[in-house]
Amino acid sequence: GAFTCSSMLALGRLGLRRVCRGQLRSPALAAAMADASSPPAAKRLKHTAASQEGLANGSGAVRASLHYSRVLPGKRVGRYIGVEDAGELVDVHSEHELEIGDARRLEPPASLETNCFELRVHPTAVQNFQDDEEVKEVYYPEMEAIVKSATGAEHVIVFDHTVRDSAAGQSLNATTGVAAAVLRVHTDYSDKSGPLRVKTLAENGSYTGVQLSQDEKEEILSREFCIVNVWRNIKESEPVQSKPLAVLEPSTLDKGDFITYEMQYAERKGENYALHFNLGHRWYHYPLMEKDECLVFKTWESRTDRPRYCFHTAFDALTQPPDAPPRSSIEVRTVAIMPQKTAA
Repeated sequence: GAFTCSSMLALGRLGLRRVCRGQLRSPALAAAMADASSPPAAKRLKHTAASQEGLANGSGAVRASLHYSRVLPGKRVGRYIGVEDAGELVDVHSEHELEIGDARRLEPPASLETNCFELRVHPTAVQNFQDDEEVKEVYYPEMEAIVKSATGAEHVIVFDHTVRDSAAGQSLNATTGVAAAVLRVHTDYSDKSGPLRVKTLAENGSYTGVQLSQDEKEEILSREFCIVNVWRNIKESEPVQSKPLAVLEPSTLDKGDFITYEMQYAERKGENYALHFNLGHRWYHYPLMEKDECLVFKTWESRTDRPRYCFHTAFDALTQPPDAPPRSSIEVRTVAIMPQKTAA
């Protein structure tokens, strides 16, 4: 159907960009516009003033131990979700201390096309992120708009979302309530499971109730498409101070380091990619992300002539204060369908 929305905007790396028609009158939008017009140095000062030790001297670079997957002889890498452990899958990590650079200081700024990730300012009208119906009715159209603008897609489908709280314990895949942060280097889909996810959305739908028609499935699979996540801090007046999200610069990837990570559910088997540690990896994060900011990142891409995978992980900075407040966030997953290619 036709793509519509009422009042949204995206603040891209080239400045303020209107992506939908409507009136820009809310206080949140006005604040976003003011922030967009501020010089970069002023915006860095804003975040530095609110920072902890990791942002000393105006830099948000920190050191952290990241969890990479290990392969054990005779075992496959992965885990069982909601089913009995059959002993064939193991999820064992090795920790490696690395520097996580300050992505706010990248020049030129990171972009989805070049780096598989970018930061956008995109206020939301959602009042309660625990209300799944409000999220689907209000937030999904907002996220369709931001992904459409970031990718140049003709059509975007939001197919599920997860609300996370770093104080939520060990549940990583909660389909109701709140899930924990994921402290493991991964990307959400593999070359097998990316296209397969589109097929299962047509056959079974997602846990949020989104289901594709057969016509939609065939249309997507006949075109180029990518799977894009949007991650947001959902605390009203508190920037992220614990378990922020780190993203890996794709130019430092070696596909020989990819590990197929299996997820065995009762009704299906999923997979994504984990990663062997490599000293050449270059990691970044956006320090002290605020509620109006969105981290947009590509978890799988069908086109092979560009970066295709954004590996990511939550992490604890070594300088993180022990009393840092827990992080609350939402991530949505979308399929961005590219325009039909025209004959030359």
